Amino acid sequence: MARRGNNDGEGVNLFPFLSILVCIIGCLTLIIVVINLIAMNKGEGRTPKEVERAQEFVKLQQEKEEKQKDLDELRQLIENLIQDNKDTLAARDKLMRLKEMLENQEEVQENREELIAKYNLLLDSNKKLVSDEKVLQEEIKKKEEEIAKRKLPPDPAALVVRPSGSSSVTRPFFAEISAKGIYIHRSLTGEPEAIPIATLNQSEEFQEFLQTINSEAYNRLIFLVRSNPEAVQTLNKATALVRAYNAQNGSEIIPGKLPLPGEGKVDLNMFAQYLEP
Repeated sequence: MARRGNNDGEGVNLFPFLSILVCIIGCLTLIIVVINLIAMNKGEGRTPKEVERAQEFVKLQQEKEEKQKDLDELRQLIENLIQDNKDTLAARDKLMRLKEMLENQEEVQENREELIAKYNLLLDSNKKLVSDEKVLQEEIKKKEEEIAKRKLPPDPAALVVRPSGSSSVTRPFFAEISAKGIYIHRSLTGEPEAIPIATLNQSEEFQEFLQTINSEAYNRLIFLVRSNPEAVQTLNKATALVRAYNAQNGSEIIPGKLPLPGEGKVDLNMFAQYLEP
């Protein structure tokens, strides 16, 4: 018979390998937790004031949507009440016509008693419908008063841009910076020229706008920046385009910046002399 080898029946000890694997997994978990804590402490680059404004804006939007939903429900209820009122009036008219038919009837029908009973029944129904109509009218009045109390919040107030002490010789050119893009203000009453952020890099209108500013030494570019994080991204792109234009044309356009704290319409009446009517 063949002899068994000396290693038959001996197992492999995996304890050192498993210990090393557990240590590696623990280290990786600790690194991930530290990275997440660092990212949370940074707050995604937003200041507490910006975060507070964003939270207030979201809260106002939610309140506006809830109030709008309540108003829609109230309007639908009033429409239903009005329709019920119309049905009531139609039924009453029908009863009146039946009454006239009975009054004008020349020959007494064999079922006169039955007709009279029906007439009395309809007359009672008519009285009930008249009573119901009054109740419906009162309900409609209450709902209309409730709608008047639940008016939507007013539109944001206009944001007045005031001079900041620049020279009277300086002529400002205004470009509003928002999350959606740039709005060039050329007129007091007309709508600003919109340049979406997606086409800003290829926009001929923005290049022509910079050429106009560069044509005179006393011209000045003013960025009116909305107070939200997305607008800051648009501002960075616009500033980079101005730097690129300066590098290509040897110009020295230095954009100024004015914050717009809110969502209201821009009011440039204090600069009417520099803008078209």
